Order: sequence, then structure tokens, then C-alpha cells
Amino acid sequence: MLDKVDELFSSIENSNEYREYKKIGNILEKDPNISILIQEIKELQKEATYLESNNDIRYKEVDEIINKKVEELNQNKIYQEYLDKMKEFNKLILNSSNIIENYINDKI
Repeated sequence: MLDKVDELFSSIENSNEYREYKKIGNILEKDPNISILIQEIKELQKEATYLESNNDIRYKEVDEIINKKVEELNQNKIYQEYLDKMKEFNKLILNSSNIIENYINDKI
């Protein structure tokens, strides 16, 4: 059975969806503008969460900044391509998961 699981993972790793997802992911990581923007968004999200959890209304101001930065990020063609490739890869993973689930249900 482990051989079949290894075969499935190998098939996923060798798929066009995975290769293209990894390729655009590497390009994305090397783009300093995108990396900085993503890091800024993550830090602002932490700050907003902290402020909101402490009932500090300033979280709304931080949320507005986050929304502007997310909008800027979404305007980036490389980032949009990354999201598209990630969706395609996620579909592949979902299909694989469904195959495994159906197999298990048939055997039980």
C-alpha cells in the first residue's frame, strides 16, 4: 500500500500543475517588491488581530491599510499568475483526495 501512496505522490510531483505552481512560486519569492508587500500585510494582520482582541478600535485603521496593500498585491501580474497556478494545483490535490476517499469507501 505504501508503494501506491509513493506512486501517487510521485505522480503529483511530476504533474504540470505542480511544476508550474513551484516555478511561479520561485519567481514570486525572488521578487523583492512582492515579498516585502506580503510581509507587510502579514505584520499588519497580526497588529490588527492584537488590537481587535484588546478591543482597541484602531484595528479598523490597520484593516484599511491592509485592504489597500492587498489591493496593490492583487494588481501584480506575477501574484495573479501564482494564485491561478495555486488554484489549479489545489484542484489536482482535491481530485487525488477524492480518489483516495472513494477507494477507501469502496473497500470498507
